[in-house]
Amino acid sequence: MNAIATIIESVGVYLPPRVVTTREVLDGCRNPIRVPLERLTGITSRHMAGDDEFALELATKSIEDCLHHSRLQATDFDLLISANISRWDGPGQVGYEPSTAARLKARLGFTNALAFDISNACASLWTATYIANAFIQSGAIRNALVFSGEYISHLTKNAQREIENYLDPQLASLTLGDSGVAVALTASGRSGVGFEQFDMYTLGKYSRLCVAKPSDQPHGGAVMHTDAVKVTASIVPHAAAHAEHVLRESGRHVDDIQHIIPHQTSRMTIKGALDEIASRFDTDCRKQMIDNLQSRGNTATTTHFLALRDCIDNGRIQTGDQVLFAISGSGQTTGTAVYVCDDLPDRLRTQDESFPDTSTPATLNGEAMSMPFAIDAIATATVAASKRADSLTMLTEAARTCLDQTTLSRDEIELLISVGVYRTEFLTEPALAAMLAGDLEINADAAADNPAKTFALDLLNGSAGFLNACALCIEMGRAGRLESGMIVASEVENNRDVSQAPTLGLSEMASAVILRESEDGETGFHAMRFDQHDDEQDVYQVNASWCSETGRPSLDLQIGSQWPDVSLPWIQASVESFLDDHDLTIDHFDWLLPPQCRRGFASKVGQILGFADERVIDVCHDNLDRFTSSTPAAMMTLLGKTTTESMSQRRAKPGQWGLIVNIASGCQVALATYRF
Repeated sequence: MNAIATIIESVGVYLPPRVVTTREVLDGCRNPIRVPLERLTGITSRHMAGDDEFALELATKSIEDCLHHSRLQATDFDLLISANISRWDGPGQVGYEPSTAARLKARLGFTNALAFDISNACASLWTATYIANAFIQSGAIRNALVFSGEYISHLTKNAQREIENYLDPQLASLTLGDSGVAVALTASGRSGVGFEQFDMYTLGKYSRLCVAKPSDQPHGGAVMHTDAVKVTASIVPHAAAHAEHVLRESGRHVDDIQHIIPHQTSRMTIKGALDEIASRFDTDCRKQMIDNLQSRGNTATTTHFLALRDCIDNGRIQTGDQVLFAISGSGQTTGTAVYVCDDLPDRLRTQDESFPDTSTPATLNGEAMSMPFAIDAIATATVAASKRADSLTMLTEAARTCLDQTTLSRDEIELLISVGVYRTEFLTEPALAAMLAGDLEINADAAADNPAKTFALDLLNGSAGFLNACALCIEMGRAGRLESGMIVASEVENNRDVSQAPTLGLSEMASAVILRESEDGETGFHAMRFDQHDDEQDVYQVNASWCSETGRPSLDLQIGSQWPDVSLPWIQASVESFLDDHDLTIDHFDWLLPPQCRRGFASKVGQILGFADERVIDVCHDNLDRFTSSTPAAMMTLLGKTTTESMSQRRAKPGQWGLIVNIASGCQVALATYRF
């Protein structure tokens, strides 16, 4: 067992002051809905954002509350992860780039933190916590802040327009509420506190039971379609079995747990899950159940931690109590966390700054890549000019080709991350990675006690996402969570069929890369760095909005004419600092793998860094941006996977070194060294 425990150092919440009752929600439906929604769900009211409050405001206010209750300052955090499903950042506006984490890192002063977004349906905030826990346990970081500004009442408003009867798949949208939650996590050397058991995995077979995407109606907006009956019937037994498995593996009986916090969706679903757990232990769990649905509703990603904070504030949860979190989210993500409270309840209630700091030093260090992960297989897929690009079709082709190259079986893929940003139909939920896991039957219906499981998630951070995902995979490996993972990416031009709308200039393609522990301890990634510069945060912004006439969404591109040349000084500054930190020079590297974003840009990067043209990989001869597949496309050449005659001679020899450079919106530079 790793000596470093992860504890919750602070929990911040924000609830909009506006309260809306279930009766008011039903009365607001265009068609009469004759269903006893309050009795079935237990939801009497919920908080809804005001006219000038959106996801960014909810997130910001929850982070401010978290820091208000914390002994830490923004500059103390090494990792910042945003986890809201809805990036609805303004009236009818959804943010795509920069990532929410990158925006708030710059705005709120998290200057030392690696920042990216996670998208994994209602399990997103727990996914972020799971990732942060791995980074802490691997020793890579000391402090992380995960947060979600969940503005989802716009789904309720659209459901009120469209829902026809009580069997409508949008019925669940009438239960939603808005909130913000931020959680500070830190390393502690104390035993017997913090996350003692924590496991999450994906059941891709059920990934399409809840889907959120734009409405097909003229009024536009987003909708969420849920098959509530199948969700409950399929997932409750899995969740109960997993809770039982985790408890028994840790030598616990459910009676040892003081509180059980399930995903707060509806009282009937929660009761069914608790009854299932209770039956497995031949006991009664009703007194342990925490349910704050009456005044909160279903707040999606924030439900568990909102319930935790509510029960700390009202005195129900005490220092030393054991809490079982039953995690669930569309995709289908299932998980169980057993948490033993330190003095967090007392600290949050008393605001007493005299409590001692029980954390233990653990900072970003030079040992972060002491167990390198190497590329085991790599593939790309494109679409014929005569066909329409489709995210999942391209992903499936690239992933299957990649799997054909490896000796690993599909069941051995323990982590599946999609880093694509622009996807078919502007799909929001579930994670593309979860759908891919289901389509490829990668542990898609694994039993709770099956050692072979796959955890799937989407990571969103523009073209820096691929290296972010590599770092995530490596740190989860160092924390003992996995030995292999797959990272996939796909991009489509969402504005291709929108009249007179500009396009991003993307190469509509997909890529897939399998990483596994290096067999020789030398091949693979050895160091990474992620910088965010402050000089021109507005140079690259992309948002989605709806046409008032057709109701169709399209992308609004605010990209400076100087992009990507404006990034050259950032690249030079980051590389120089990176090399100084690791006692390296340009001469240490045989190859440069720069951003594959525009014809001639690779050569410009090579020139400012001092690389001769023959050492610079440039596959962007068609002037299309490889974007999230930039590094895989360049790697294909050096690993001998590109068959064109002009590239066939540029294959890296064993022992040679490559310097990888990515740039991304939010003034980000991502760097990595790779030994071939």
